[in-house]
Amino acid sequence: MRQFLKELAVGISFYTRVPIQLKSVSEDEFYHCMLYMPVIGVFIGALMFAAGWLLGHWQRTALSAVALLIFYIWITGGLHYDGVADTVDALFSARDRDRMMAIMKDSRLGAFGAIGLVLLLFTMWGSYQILIKALPISLLLMPVIGRYCAVQTCAFSTYAEGGGGLGKRITEIAKPCHVLVYLILIGGLTWWLRPILSLAFGITVVLNLLLMAYCNRKFAGITGDQIGLTIEMTQAIFMVATIAMTDAAPVLTQITGGLLA
Repeated sequence: MRQFLKELAVGISFYTRVPIQLKSVSEDEFYHCMLYMPVIGVFIGALMFAAGWLLGHWQRTALSAVALLIFYIWITGGLHYDGVADTVDALFSARDRDRMMAIMKDSRLGAFGAIGLVLLLFTMWGSYQILIKALPISLLLMPVIGRYCAVQTCAFSTYAEGGGGLGKRITEIAKPCHVLVYLILIGGLTWWLRPILSLAFGITVVLNLLLMAYCNRKFAGITGDQIGLTIEMTQAIFMVATIAMTDAAPVLTQITGGLLA
């Protein structure tokens, strides 16, 4: 338990801006903390839920959503947006695999990467406007599910040759058993909270598998950039799926005889 808490603290200090002073961190502890990304997501989600609850009392919903988006970027340091931009730039370059790998290593932001980031941020902003009052618990689940999908992608992918970076080790240590444990826990939690959240979670998992397969085919594996893309994209997918399932809830409840009430 003590080792788990230390590795969790390492993960929180790396994946968020929360200042945690650690005397010494071994290389194994640093890499193993990546397996706890969904648990770190609980921490981020709790902060998002608290911020959403406070902002939900403000009548200016659009501005509340902007503030919540800024808070998320601040608490995570915008860590994964670089992966989103780099991957989108590479995929829309219409180049061969080697050239796409070179594009992802280029520190400059391309037009497609900028467009991808803007669309992602607008999607999250619009989702926050709706869910900050309609279903605020989704703010807690969003970071958990996004980081679960990252573990899922790592467990069923190989690391792309020539990728380099931190992602290589996590693809080696993430196993299907980790995915199964998280899947059962998150699936059970979402069903207990509200069954339509389980449907949104299921949709997110399926679409993430398709995204994972696509990236593996295009890059002959994944890199840290695709892990970052996975986190941010699946968070957006979950939020949109939650809105869609909420809108469809009356029909789904009638079809299932109240099972999804």
